[in-house]
Amino acid sequence: MTDRNARPRELRQRIRDGERLIGTFLKARDPAVTETVAVAGYDFVVADLEHSPLSVSDVEGMTRACDCHDVPLIARIPASGLALCGPLLDVGVTGIQVSDVTSAATAKAVRAAAHYPPAGSRSLSTATRAARFGAVPAAAHVAAALAETVLIGQIESPQGLDAINQVMKSEVFDALFIGPSDLSATLEHPGELDHPSVTEAITRAADSVLGGGMPLGMFFPVVEAAQQWARRGMTLLVISTDLSMLGAAARSALAVLREP
Repeated sequence: MTDRNARPRELRQRIRDGERLIGTFLKARDPAVTETVAVAGYDFVVADLEHSPLSVSDVEGMTRACDCHDVPLIARIPASGLALCGPLLDVGVTGIQVSDVTSAATAKAVRAAAHYPPAGSRSLSTATRAARFGAVPAAAHVAAALAETVLIGQIESPQGLDAINQVMKSEVFDALFIGPSDLSATLEHPGELDHPSVTEAITRAADSVLGGGMPLGMFFPVVEAAQQWARRGMTLLVISTDLSMLGAAARSALAVLREP
């Protein structure tokens, strides 16, 4: 039988080892959609609580769907939503991805919210899914959570770019992640991912992170861009979203069938 408690630690080690890992964002609330994506064989998936109606309760069902196929689920939250770290980890997510990290102080706040004392200030209960509803002793659960929880910091603003070295030195995150859409917006070129100012900022961020020996990821609307950055050393490749893929498939089928 698979030891489900070991899978999150496995993902964390795979990230730290620099293995190329492929994921996608999930925005749909139906666990059937999550399971459909999990069956496809992604290395991990990211439940997007920043840009969707997803709740902690929704994510609990999504983790169950992922567990059926041994696919780790990470929850993305905004920096203003750190209070969600504990509840999300309680329902069994593998890790937390925090958007718009702009300082070492933000990184340290993430650590406090995501870890139990003495490493952080997360509130402890073993009557949770993560602790097998009391089947795992408190001391063992706390130790496992510290060892296994994946933390990813997202850089998506000029302030974040300027703080990359300080964020890395904080040693809070297992990887950093570039959010190109928000970065383009903060640089006043919303959606223009090929604009010279945006590409220069992404390249500068990537060079800093990869040069510092830290795993790096980014969101890619299309596979081709992910392939280019993979050749440059990027290892966390998050391709599209569940709803984007569904929409693209629907439009493609209609385009073919409606041709004269």
